[in-house]
Amino acid sequence: MSKLIGVFGGTFDPVHNGHTKIIVNLLQLIPFDEIKVIPNGVPPHRSSVGSNSDRLEMVYLAFQGINQISIDEREIHRKGPSYAIHTAREVLNEFHEDKILWIMGSDAFSGIDTWFEWEEFIDLVNILVMARPGSKIDPTSKAGILIKDRQTSNLDDFSQGIGKILIVDIDPVNISSTQVRKNLAFGEKVNDLILDDVSDYIDSGKLYTKTT
Repeated sequence: MSKLIGVFGGTFDPVHNGHTKIIVNLLQLIPFDEIKVIPNGVPPHRSSVGSNSDRLEMVYLAFQGINQISIDEREIHRKGPSYAIHTAREVLNEFHEDKILWIMGSDAFSGIDTWFEWEEFIDLVNILVMARPGSKIDPTSKAGILIKDRQTSNLDDFSQGIGKILIVDIDPVNISSTQVRKNLAFGEKVNDLILDDVSDYIDSGKLYTKTT
């Protein structure tokens, strides 16, 4: 019997409460059998501050208590930029009998036409776009046109093909990794931004300080 598998990638530099809360929110809204969390090795659109090993360990710590989550290390160990298209091909090949749903925020999807080989990517996978209530994607943009042409509200559509887009409103979480790094660099509190286990790991390694 086929499973519904979500793929949630990111730099996680560092992973924060926003990441974990939206995944818990999605698991309440969508009947995923599994969500694969995939930390980028070499992010194609930005540089990472934390090392691959540190970011990976913090992801394990952050998601360890959430059922249906698995941490996928493939991009961490892959040489070269972590292009989504390469990961999509691998995941689809490995789980060809299952339904794969690529998870991303509306901000990321708004720039989908800047992704490497994006036109092939959107034809390979079904995409779940997490939208903050009241947020809008410019309908005249490439992302907006894709939504108009491909949007569905029926999960059953994913068993009948690929290239569909599902928009899901999620509870807004106003936390960013940039904000966490800034607070850490200036010695400000982060206990409401990251989990205690992640905070302890950062403290033990003196990560994201002005001297690192």
